[in-house]
Amino acid sequence: MSDYIKDCIKYDISGSVLEGFPEAFERRNVLYVPRRKGGLDKDFGLFDETGRQILGNALFSSYPPVLKTQALTTQKKGEAASYQDRPVVYGGCIGDHYGHFITECLNTLWYFSRECSPETLVLFHSDMTVEEIFSRPWMVDLLRYAGVRKEQIIIPRVALRFSSITIPGQAFSEDGFVYTGYAKYLKALSLKAVQESSFDFQGMVYLSRANPLYDSRLPCNEEDLCAELSGRGVKVVRPEDLSVADQIKIFNANIVIGPIGSAFHTSIFAGGAKGIAICPQERPIARSYELMDAAHDAEIRYVYSEDKVDPSTLAEVLVNAAGLQAYWKKIIEKLRLGFLERKNRGNIFFVGHENILFSRDAKESGDYDVLVATVGNRSFIFANQPSLPPFFIEKELSETRVISYLRFEEESGIGFQNPVNKKWLKAIPSELKKHLHCDADHVNDWELFRLKSVEHPDFSGDLKVLLEALSYLSDTGDVAGCLTIAPFLEDALQRFESSDCQ
Repeated sequence: MSDYIKDCIKYDISGSVLEGFPEAFERRNVLYVPRRKGGLDKDFGLFDETGRQILGNALFSSYPPVLKTQALTTQKKGEAASYQDRPVVYGGCIGDHYGHFITECLNTLWYFSRECSPETLVLFHSDMTVEEIFSRPWMVDLLRYAGVRKEQIIIPRVALRFSSITIPGQAFSEDGFVYTGYAKYLKALSLKAVQESSFDFQGMVYLSRANPLYDSRLPCNEEDLCAELSGRGVKVVRPEDLSVADQIKIFNANIVIGPIGSAFHTSIFAGGAKGIAICPQERPIARSYELMDAAHDAEIRYVYSEDKVDPSTLAEVLVNAAGLQAYWKKIIEKLRLGFLERKNRGNIFFVGHENILFSRDAKESGDYDVLVATVGNRSFIFANQPSLPPFFIEKELSETRVISYLRFEEESGIGFQNPVNKKWLKAIPSELKKHLHCDADHVNDWELFRLKSVEHPDFSGDLKVLLEALSYLSDTGDVAGCLTIAPFLEDALQRFESSDCQ
């Protein structure tokens, strides 16, 4: 990675990405209390028949979560009118902000779009009137894609009691959690949107925040950066000048670059969105971005840049990084490239200064991951280090840079077999601090491995040459040609049968 841009520290979002959709609840005698005129109080929300706040649909932010705009209220009383003649569903919060509309309204509207009839009324919390909402073209489009008509909307200005109301769980909570069904739902909406789009460019697109409402805190003048990017074939657009359909189409068909912000929330409408988001160096990004990405396998890279970078230099670095991302993505998919991990006992790491492989639970300073690339039914194991130093595995080979194996895969994991002596590679328990062995006549379920995906690769040196050679071998089956590209593969290819890669 260039010294001009650095990857942001990633969050631990394990346990925060949930499968499917949340539950929806049929509630009786629910009281809805709007904010008082002026919208400055926090004493609002949904309350059950005992007067307690229904916190499942309150707005939270931060991690651990805190109430964002509401106060915790446990005593709410009063008489109110009710709707008994038509079904009502809660549709979330509508505010005059593109990103928060996606995360605070569409996160609840999933149920209405999937389950409700055209006669169902939708209760929204909003400080805006229905007329104000429908004066915003982007809101009109998003509500239309969700199937909500103007005459279905209820935005009370006084407290109302509903004898019966359906309250869907939130499919996304700011900085907190995301359901995979949320991305699935928005992807379904995008299929309607892209049919309306007239945006036909394919390549790299820069989302400009020139003259933004808030300072984008870019490391250089954005107008100069836009000019430099345009000169390198990048299409520069302003999201606020585009329709929702065009913004969704951009993420579906392009590599997107730009300052981090709500425009990147559009990525969740796309399948496998790709891009680079430039972040302010002095503050961390919101956890919400990584949650969204994880829910639909997006490949958005979050980077920060040193201050006062020359626009020409930054443009060159961004274009090269985005191009490499697309280039290596193709090779990773072709080779089924991944990091070697133990199935249930920690990871496998290459210890560079000792030239050995260890099985251990935590990576230490100076360690390097072990990569596995697959061509046909053969796998190639090597160190994820540009210089590819020699290493060895006990009872396998003397010092070598790349080892080839036969690959055996089943639901419980992956095994690797020496194609010459038919011995199996097995991982020693990490607490024993011993080398990997290739001396087993068979391997048990708990001794198998798994592959962890490669994210944001930046390969160089001999490692880059090796992967390009294996990619060529995967395409052609030409062992001699592969050796011409990477002569240091000779030992590994001696055990490789070219017929297996056809």
